[in-house]
This record gives sequence, C-alpha cells and structure tokens, in this order.
Amino acid sequence: MPRLFTALEIPRDAALSLSLLRGGLPGARWIDVENYHLTLRFIGDVEGHVADEIANALDRVHRPSFPLTLSGVGAFGQKKPHAVW
Repeated sequence: MPRLFTALEIPRDAALSLSLLRGGLPGARWIDVENYHLTLRFIGDVEGHVADEIANALDRVHRPSFPLTLSGVGAFGQKKPHAVW
C-alpha cells in the first residue's frame, strides 16, 4: 500500500546548499539530496488503484514556477524528532 504526499521539488542548487548544513545531530540519518522536497500535504496510505488515480490527477496540474524564501529551522516528531524543516 503506497504512502502518498504532495510536495514541491527543491531545485538542485538549493538542495546542494542545504546539504552543506547537514551534520551535528548525533544519530541523524540524512536523505539523499535528490529526495529533498517541501511537503505540502500528507495523504497517507492508500490502495494502489487510488494512488494511481491521484498520481494521474496531479500529473495534469501545471502551474508556473514561483519564488519561495525559506527562513528558520525546526523539527517535528515530539520525543524523537524524525523530520527537520
């Protein structure tokens, strides 16, 4: 059962810059730069056919690019943070 979310890709040059900030968190497991993204909406676990329908619908969405400024840092996961933003 696929786990889905919608996200924006982070441009490679920005992702590479962000990757230089990794480190200093004991026990952290960092994802590959190619997988950096900005999650917009977590959908959750869905049946395969539903995942296909959602993917097909999202493939039809076309919007122009836009500037986005990121500032600050944070984490979520309460006692055991599992994501940094």
